[in-house]
Amino acid sequence: MELTSRSAIRGVAPQRVVDVVQECLGTADDEARTQVLVAPELGGWTTLTWPAYFAPRDLDVCRVLSRELRAVVSAVTTTTDEGWSHHLFGCGTELDRFHSYPAGLAWDDGDVHALAQEWRGDFELVARVAGVDACAVRRHFCQATPAARDHPGRDRDGYLGLWAALGIRVPDASYAAVPVAPVWSAVTAG
Repeated sequence: MELTSRSAIRGVAPQRVVDVVQECLGTADDEARTQVLVAPELGGWTTLTWPAYFAPRDLDVCRVLSRELRAVVSAVTTTTDEGWSHHLFGCGTELDRFHSYPAGLAWDDGDVHALAQEWRGDFELVARVAGVDACAVRRHFCQATPAARDHPGRDRDGYLGLWAALGIRVPDASYAAVPVAPVWSAVTAG
């Protein structure tokens, strides 16, 4: 089960994002094997690809980015077979969270219903904050169940449809590769 995370910051130039990531995570020499990839701004969003298995630390950094940059941040985490999650931050506050396959979060069968409710998300709020049509966002807020093995919610790239509905596109090129210390000791939500 590979765990990957990506984030998108609205209305902030890539260099400013790089600066705040470096302030938050500290810096490492250019030989560091761990990097945060920052893509050029596209359609008003600057995207980040976090190091493998960086989650859930990415959420702490996204909260800081949102607060320091006074921006909206969309953060996704994907797994190979347990769906994807989406968090939305505004000015340092978590506004919404959604998980496409809540059973992937459960320790036992009794937790699934409660987790599905806790992680159901609010597509109307997300659409309103992003300034897009709620109908375009709604179809991506559909949760898979253990009985539905081929449900799109189990697809690790399912978030790309949501991001497209929000106007977020991932460029093919990188703006910067920010070397970070592999310990990430500076990560705090403070």
